[in-house]
Amino acid sequence: MIIGDIKIHPVAAESMGVRSLCTHITTPDVSILFDPSAGLAMRFGLEPHPLEYEALEKSLADIVSLARESDVLSISHYHYDHVRPTYTNYRYNFSSREETIRMFEDKRVLIKDHRDHINPSQRKRAYYFRKHVADTAEELVWTDGKEFDFGDTTVVYTEPLPHGPDETPLGYVVATCVEYDNVRVVFAPDIQGPSNKKSLPHLLSLEPDAMLVGGPPIYLPKHLFGDDARSTALFCLVALANNSRKLVVDHHLMRSLTWNHWLKPVKNAADEVGHDVLSMAELAGKNVNCLEAHRRQLYEEKPPSQDFLNWTNATDEYKRLNKPPL
Repeated sequence: MIIGDIKIHPVAAESMGVRSLCTHITTPDVSILFDPSAGLAMRFGLEPHPLEYEALEKSLADIVSLARESDVLSISHYHYDHVRPTYTNYRYNFSSREETIRMFEDKRVLIKDHRDHINPSQRKRAYYFRKHVADTAEELVWTDGKEFDFGDTTVVYTEPLPHGPDETPLGYVVATCVEYDNVRVVFAPDIQGPSNKKSLPHLLSLEPDAMLVGGPPIYLPKHLFGDDARSTALFCLVALANNSRKLVVDHHLMRSLTWNHWLKPVKNAADEVGHDVLSMAELAGKNVNCLEAHRRQLYEEKPPSQDFLNWTNATDEYKRLNKPPL
């Protein structure tokens, strides 16, 4: 999609078959690849279906190619569907240390500060990321609350926003606003709606023309993501739909089969003011393909090979070190 002179290219997301919100944004001055990673995970007691692994391979090939073309790589936080792991994991990430180092080689990398507003697991991941990437990247720059200029393009990072409701144990993320010629595009992954009302004024203050948002994880049981968080996320998304011409909602939301029904009030609000609410797949002009949400159905209708099933029954360590037979 092109809005003004800003090009938005959805690269990977749940609606495109994998866990991600990777997005490539280009202005006449700079090209930025946001959250250059993708992953999979166990659901319903089942390992990802072969079709999901094939989608992961394709997504990662696209991400690696775009990373080499981009001027800047930007990382909102340190979950592995947003930044590449620095170790071998073929089970869920198809990652290796060497691959990650190559991706960031000679790149300007804008990253969330790991010294503050971060939970212990992400701080550990950030430490190893810097340890292995710092020597080969052109530079690593902390972003929280900062502004960067690239010619006539301004890139503004918010202060850290909660990765979900109040007191979430999942830490914080930074959202980003890319502005060129008075057109603003906001990238706000993993705010889960937002499901924290304190995040909403920060996002609205950016006055976005287009916004890409990580939706709420309504697939989780209520004790992990309760009614209050769900109603807050819905309230905030309606507000964003009223204030942004294009609102893209994807990621955690699309892990549920009921995502479209849940999103109807947001789409209705957008329709009333002539705005659009889309998934990443729809923004890319593709059919929605929420493979994870349909995993049980995939196993029933497209049974994997015996070799693949044998791999799924192997030890965790074996699966981490060996690719699944596709």
